[in-house]
Amino acid sequence: MHIDMDAYFASVEQYRNHPELQGLPVCVGHDPKGGKGRGVVRAASYEARNHGIRSGMPVSRAYRLCPNAVFVSGDFQSYVNASGEFMAILREFADEGRVRRASIDEAYIETTFICQEYRHPKELALEIQTTIKDSTKLPCSVGIAPNMSVAKIATGMNKPMGITFVPQDPLEVVRFLAPLQVDALNGVGKVTAERLQRYDIKTLGQIQQMSVTELWPIMGRGSRWLHERASGIDERPLVDNGPRIRKSISKDRTFLEDVDPEAVDYLHETIFKICERIAEKVKKKALEYRTVTVKLRYADYTTIQRSRTLPVSTADADMLRRIARGIFDQKRDPERAVRLLGVKVSSLSDNSAQVCLADFL
Repeated sequence: MHIDMDAYFASVEQYRNHPELQGLPVCVGHDPKGGKGRGVVRAASYEARNHGIRSGMPVSRAYRLCPNAVFVSGDFQSYVNASGEFMAILREFADEGRVRRASIDEAYIETTFICQEYRHPKELALEIQTTIKDSTKLPCSVGIAPNMSVAKIATGMNKPMGITFVPQDPLEVVRFLAPLQVDALNGVGKVTAERLQRYDIKTLGQIQQMSVTELWPIMGRGSRWLHERASGIDERPLVDNGPRIRKSISKDRTFLEDVDPEAVDYLHETIFKICERIAEKVKKKALEYRTVTVKLRYADYTTIQRSRTLPVSTADADMLRRIARGIFDQKRDPERAVRLLGVKVSSLSDNSAQVCLADFL
């Protein structure tokens, strides 16, 4: 199975960071400044895509297509955190926990044996999809096929929240691929598609009907690879590439209403609660941190992050609270309402091997 999170960055913003944005056209990118801003859209929700907005599009053009779209700067650490959560869920469903991460928002999992416990592989896919949605609040689509190449193509057929099943019969696989455009294959980019187009080759079915010898003048050494993939042949084993190595631990709090800048005690209390949550994770995972970062997002979505790095690593919760509060007090704008507060610890190291006196008692 191939699992791909739907409109990932935008979905994290809508369903986790800013729930009030659900149902609205959301773009992750810089403020378009009334159509005069610079930068590109890094991600677009499906509501924004309905207006013609796409990733990589200039924010100025996106604004012209949908002046009512909400633009958010994005919080990459929250995307990393969510990725770790759903990857962990996938390991629970995969045969022997075999997961091959393809990117921050997609992965392949081996389900050959666990599928035998269900009447149909779609039932397992639905359970995976539902578990991810319930646990992370995020939607995903699933492709089921005999190999990784075909599974990835299947995933994109019915987004969002789709499940696409391709039977194991090689003839069924060929029939599934035949009508698709050549760029449906992962690895066939714009340049290759244009080269094939010059020879009036538009679909995978056309490639299926050709021999490697016939393809050679067009594709050279890539001819065999292209012919095999177009025919649904992919003999790569699904190799587990291991869990993501955690580089940081963070926690954000988005307020339901902007907090008045004079409510300093409440903001301090929020920071302390966030630090307590982070300190618990640090202790549970037997880690130490060196760098503390505080994130502030104001009512106008302007976001700042400021960090302090200690000379030595520590797991001390009181130290974390003092440093986070100090950064906040020093860097906050006392005239601006606060929309979000966040704390992150990074430069992590393992302290599980350290010996203390209690080990001998």
